[in-house]
Amino acid sequence: PELPKNQFVFSRFPCGCDGCWKQNRLPIEKRYKEPRKDCVLWPMMEIKDKTGKGTGKGHNDWRVGRFEKDNQSDERQYHAIMADTLEEMTARQVKQIVRGNFGAYFVAASKKKRKRGDENLPYYIVKWTEAPWQASVDMETYVGNERYTVEKGRWYCTGTWLEKLPGARNWFTMTEGDWRTLVDLSKVAVANLRLLPRSEANQMRSGTRRTTIEVANERGAWRMADSDHAFLVEESQSREANEFDVKIADEVLEEEAAKINPNSWAKKPEPMKEGPQNRERKKSRAKKEHLLQQTGPAGWKKKSSPKKKSKPSPKKRKSESSAPPGRRAKRTRKRGGN
Repeated sequence: PELPKNQFVFSRFPCGCDGCWKQNRLPIEKRYKEPRKDCVLWPMMEIKDKTGKGTGKGHNDWRVGRFEKDNQSDERQYHAIMADTLEEMTARQVKQIVRGNFGAYFVAASKKKRKRGDENLPYYIVKWTEAPWQASVDMETYVGNERYTVEKGRWYCTGTWLEKLPGARNWFTMTEGDWRTLVDLSKVAVANLRLLPRSEANQMRSGTRRTTIEVANERGAWRMADSDHAFLVEESQSREANEFDVKIADEVLEEEAAKINPNSWAKKPEPMKEGPQNRERKKSRAKKEHLLQQTGPAGWKKKSSPKKKSKPSPKKRKSESSAPPGRRAKRTRKRGGN
C-alpha cells in the first residue's frame, strides 16, 4: 500500500532471517533501496567485481518493478476473463456450502454504518440455513419481510446473520431475532468458515465489558482466527482492485458464443487445394524415390543375384531312368493328328 500505483517489489532470493525482518521495518525510502547486508545469505549473495572486491550490491537485493499497459491487448477481453474467473470461483464455493456451517461474503465498502455488522469490516458472516440454488429466471423473492431481486443463472443461498460482539476482537454472535438474508454466492469469500465456539478452553479476554458477556451468554459467541480475518480483509481489497464491467463481459461472451457452430462436427472437411508448387514438389520427390529403388543410394553397387540351376523335368528323369544300362533313352516327340 505504500508503493505508488502499478509498482511492486520482488527479490530473487527472499529470506526471513532476523536481518531481513529488520530491514523490512525500515521506512519505504530505505527499505528497498539499501542492500541487504544484514542477511545471513549476504556472504555468498554479495556481487563482486573482477578483482574479487565487493560492489555493495547483492543478488538478493529488493528490486522495484512496474506494470505497464500492453497496447496489443484487448481491454474488452479483460472483462470477459474476470467474469469467467468469478464464475469458476462461485462454482467451487457452491460445492463447499453445508447447511449449519458458517460462511463469509463481501459487501460494498461504505463509510456509513451498515444495517448489520460492524462498520469497519468489509465482510459479513452468516450461518447457512439451506442448500444453494440457481435462479432459472429473473424474479423477485422474499426472505422474511425482505425482498430480493435474483438474476437468471446466478447462485443464491439463505443464511442467518451474525454480528460482531462490541469490545471483543474477532468475536461474533447471532443477530437478535436470528435475522435471515439471501446471499449472492458470487460474493462469497469463504464458504466453510471455521469459528470456534465459546468454551472453557476458548474464553474471552479478561476485562471484557459486562454487557458484551451478557449478549454472548444469551445468543452464543464464536471466535474467528486472526489469520482468517487478515485473509478476508486482504481478499476484499483484491476484489475491489480487480472489478470489471458486467455488461462488457456479457457482450464479449455473447460474441464468442455466436462464433461457435454446434453442428460443425457434422460437416465433412473440404479437401485442401494444392498449389502448383506443392504438386511439383511431390512429383520431384516421387521421381527421386523411384530412382533410389532402381539404382540405390550414391556409392552403393547392386550385387548381381546368383543364377539358379534349372532342375530337369519329371518326365525327362523318368525316361532316363527307364532306359537299359549302357543305352541312352530315346527321346520321343508327340505328333498331333491321328
